Amino acid sequence: MHDPSLQRLLTRAAASPHIRDLRQLWSHNPNRHRQFIYETDALYLDLSKNWVDADVIEQLQRLADSCRLKEAIDKLFNGEVVNSTEQSAAGHTTLRDPNHPNYHRNLKAMCDLADRIERGDIKTAFGKPVKQWVNVGIGGSYLGPRLVVEALTELQSESRIPVHFTASVDDSLINQLFNTIDIEHCLFCISSKSFGTVETLMNAGAIERKLKSRSGYRPQPGQSSLMAITAHTDKARRLGIPDDMILNFDDSIGGRFSLWSAIGFPIVMAAGQTAFKQLLEGAHQMDVHYKQTPWSRNLPVMMALMSVWYRNYMQLSAYACLPYDARLRCLPQWLQQLMMESTGKMHSNRGDVIQYPTAPWVFGDHGQLSQHAFFQAFHQGLDALPLDFIGVVDDSPNQQFLLYNMLAQGAALMQGKEEDNTMAGCPGNKPSTTLLMKRMDARAIGELLAMYEHMVYTQSVIWDINCFDQPGVELGKSLARDIQDCVANDSLNQLNLDPSTKALINQVNPKTKEPKHD
Repeated sequence: MHDPSLQRLLTRAAASPHIRDLRQLWSHNPNRHRQFIYETDALYLDLSKNWVDADVIEQLQRLADSCRLKEAIDKLFNGEVVNSTEQSAAGHTTLRDPNHPNYHRNLKAMCDLADRIERGDIKTAFGKPVKQWVNVGIGGSYLGPRLVVEALTELQSESRIPVHFTASVDDSLINQLFNTIDIEHCLFCISSKSFGTVETLMNAGAIERKLKSRSGYRPQPGQSSLMAITAHTDKARRLGIPDDMILNFDDSIGGRFSLWSAIGFPIVMAAGQTAFKQLLEGAHQMDVHYKQTPWSRNLPVMMALMSVWYRNYMQLSAYACLPYDARLRCLPQWLQQLMMESTGKMHSNRGDVIQYPTAPWVFGDHGQLSQHAFFQAFHQGLDALPLDFIGVVDDSPNQQFLLYNMLAQGAALMQGKEEDNTMAGCPGNKPSTTLLMKRMDARAIGELLAMYEHMVYTQSVIWDINCFDQPGVELGKSLARDIQDCVANDSLNQLNLDPSTKALINQVNPKTKEPKHD
């Protein structure tokens, strides 16, 4: 981090022990609950239970200025190079901007195909109408669409067409899928930006073999059980998928930022075209907020500054996302990929090895389930970590109960409880953030997810890293392909592997297993 505010913040963090004492912070400023509130149309953010005061917030905002955040935001929205590895722009915000050609081109392609499916112009390769839909993808081609589908369809109880997701190549899961669906009425979508992801193509192969094994399977114009969504249409054609069953999106759209593109087609199928358009409207509303709002009222910027404060100045290495609504149960996994794949980097944009930590370890689950799992460590463990409590304002009795549980956890973590029996005591002074969604609809979901995207981009600007590449992911995938190829060719010794890995390969693959000697 290249800024003059760095030393001031470090000095403040080291020389002001009361900054880590929530009781003192509230004693000095009883109106914190009014001062540290940030709001948009659909979101209400309360940062008052965090280890910060007005001076820290001011210094963090100066840090953002010194890192030229405003200039970086303008670059993102003006289509300038922000992906330094590939020397490219990041096009995901254009897909939700109604004034941009990409918005209309993307929507038209998706809606035209959805209309053809719903009118019955397209039938499966068995000549039957499409009544079910399976998304075959992993990572960004899976997490975002599944999260939104579950959020907008009451966990799919209200889906227009039941949508299933398969990501793992685990045999038990793919077999369970086949036992769940009516394969002759099902349209399978291969979702992969590169159309080279091994897991996705293995699943696609298993599905194609299953289709071909059934009598009556006759792909022809107007009849297909397979479609594709990709940035590389030529590879989809080579798999035999017809042109009119391929949705394309631009290579500048990062996988984990791609749910706004054709990758979001499962959302159209499950929740409808109107809901998808409203999702884009909510995201665009957050885009405008991010571009135009001063840091002092800017939700994604303030969320990012808080994470930088805890990661770099408070030396807290983990971060929890805790939605108190089952419709958001996939949010922690989506955020895990977004944050850790984007900011888990050790090199600056100039290629230098950085000297400070970046991505925190992100985890989480449905809040009420978590209370009976890992909250004990939050309350009585010696460590502290930033927590995001996320609730949806709803007047139904069950949802109110969930919200009261969530608010009680935040209060208990901050206040603690002293007992004569010290085994029952909780020290309190544990920081947390509360984020309320004022409603659960497509626009609100769009705002929420775009807010987290911009939070991550802001982090990357301050940390001077590229949030749009993932070289570590590519390394592991490349080595896995090499191992698989060498095992198949009986040339494992040609790989420069450690003895442990070679021995483990021999254990899991009968072809390479060495004979035992007495």
